[in-house]
Amino acid sequence: MQVDETAKAAWARRAIYPLYCALLLGCGEPSPQLTSEADATADSATVAVANTSTAQITLDPVLDEPVRNLLQAYLSRIDEDFIELNARLNDLKEQIGRFLQGPTVATMNGVRSSWLQAHTSYEIMALHRYMGDLILSETEALRWYELNYQLNHWPILPGYIDYVGGYSESGIVNDINVALDLPTLRDQHGTFDLAEASVGFHVMEFLLWGENPAGLSPRPATDYQPMLTLDSSQLDSGLTATQLPNNRRRVLLELLSAALIEDASASQSLWRENSAGLSSQLADMAGVDALVLMVEAMTAMLTEELLLRSLYPLLNDEFDQGIPSPFSHSSQNVIAAQLSAVDGLLTLDAGDGTTLDGILAELSDDYADLFFQNFALSKECLVLLYSNFDTEAQSSNQTAEFEFEIVECINLLTNMVDNLEQVKVSLYSAD
Repeated sequence: MQVDETAKAAWARRAIYPLYCALLLGCGEPSPQLTSEADATADSATVAVANTSTAQITLDPVLDEPVRNLLQAYLSRIDEDFIELNARLNDLKEQIGRFLQGPTVATMNGVRSSWLQAHTSYEIMALHRYMGDLILSETEALRWYELNYQLNHWPILPGYIDYVGGYSESGIVNDINVALDLPTLRDQHGTFDLAEASVGFHVMEFLLWGENPAGLSPRPATDYQPMLTLDSSQLDSGLTATQLPNNRRRVLLELLSAALIEDASASQSLWRENSAGLSSQLADMAGVDALVLMVEAMTAMLTEELLLRSLYPLLNDEFDQGIPSPFSHSSQNVIAAQLSAVDGLLTLDAGDGTTLDGILAELSDDYADLFFQNFALSKECLVLLYSNFDTEAQSSNQTAEFEFEIVECINLLTNMVDNLEQVKVSLYSAD
């Protein structure tokens, strides 16, 4: 596939993204469709009218090679992050094994710590997922979304997995009619409702922390103590030891670990197959195309992950929809990881001292003057906001203070995205 065709396919997927999300992912509406390179070349006047406040800017041809080198360095960074994620997931698997051998508070805390590290490694790759969307074919992109839906869908319905307050026998753990094997769990994942997740990071999060509404009452380690004998009522009902909740919960935890490793490996393979093709085309790629590819990945991630999936629901008092990690109360880690990925791309060195933020600063005075101010304030605002949500009991009555903080974060983030969009549109309108 040629580079221009890749770009066209990526833009075309913007049109099918809402439908796919409605059927499978349940995510928010995508950002407004932007003008593709092909459209800009055919009708640059239309682009200029769409953003008349932005002066046309051009990329000096001398920067073509440094920008291509930056993109190649970023592709290598993605490969490294996949390796790190796999290492973290394998460590999580080992910690689960130790915990199940001797379920204690200490060994359970070891699993929780390992889960936090693995999930942070995954969220650092949020930006990479949007880069993948830009270079994958339509069919591959659907598989890409499916894998990430299996890895990290949220919000989830806790009662679909295990007991919750007032319902001591709810969920897959207590339903002996649901076989505990990986194919069955995958079949159960989102079968009737998107929130009825049966695999992924957040299903495991709930199994490790329980509902834990204020962060003060996590799931006890005794929930994983093996049950070797049955009482008289259980014997009378015909149950076997393997059907008892504690024993099923133990099996489910191990299966979830296996599913995470399997899906992460499949994602890595899909990425490698397609990034290799992009790398082979880099020598012939225009610098502006390479630059816009990186900028588009950033704007899509910031818009769709932070604004649409989280901040806008929070503004509408939809706390269950907007908090990424409610059981472990680690949502601030999620946000910090996603923003660190953007920071990492902006400051990535191509090997000759060239960085993306340096190039963007040369192209746009507004970027140099305003972007990093908004970026720094956005990071501070967002991490503080989610830390407050994670340290206080959530309620349906949103305080005026929270509302003010949410609006402030939205404004800062929107300014940052707008600045990147202006640079991108200006480059194409001048091309």
